[in-house]
Amino acid sequence: MTNKESIMDRWIFSALTRSALALAVVGALAACGNLTAGGIGEASVAMSGDAPDQGASPQMAVVDGPARTDHDDDDPEGELEADLTVFLVSAGGEAFLLTDGEVRVRVDLDGVEEPTIASRSVAAGDYTALRIVFTEIEVEVDAGLVIGGVEIVGPVDVEFESELTVERTIDVTIEDGERAELLVDLNADSWLQAVDPVTLSVDAEVFADLVTVRRR
Repeated sequence: MTNKESIMDRWIFSALTRSALALAVVGALAACGNLTAGGIGEASVAMSGDAPDQGASPQMAVVDGPARTDHDDDDPEGELEADLTVFLVSAGGEAFLLTDGEVRVRVDLDGVEEPTIASRSVAAGDYTALRIVFTEIEVEVDAGLVIGGVEIVGPVDVEFESELTVERTIDVTIEDGERAELLVDLNADSWLQAVDPVTLSVDAEVFADLVTVRRR
């Protein structure tokens, strides 16, 4: 074999190798779906103790339970504090942590304020669920809660052992450079109606079933 033939063979081998590597990279990107090649967006999550009803939305979570209405003058007043983490779940089932680890959140029960509880850059793509993991929930009712003709004032316990996971289906596509804002509505007025006036507690499943998530 001449030097010229040897150089040509090496060049062909190198070209084929580069082509194979390029195909492998493209295949890997395709396997990861929209979350690898679509750029970077941002996801922000706010929380309300009891947000006014905004009507049906194509990107609202589907939740079993009574329909929400606008606030009444006799809505429960007080405060809820919770230790929690928030995850955004992709169409491929991967969960992305949006909070800086576990955070402590405080909201008023009547939903006057809607503090941001999480905000983070995420890969552009399709997201199908928001997951909230509570490790502690403390409720303090100041006024406005009447059960069976008895006014309930003071601490109310949401009963669970170590943690309570609430996951809601969403239909959110985040484009490159876009900011998606989600609102977690705790609907406190609804689940506080289930307070046991003797134990001053609410079943965790009742609480979890009435939490909703929507894009705003």
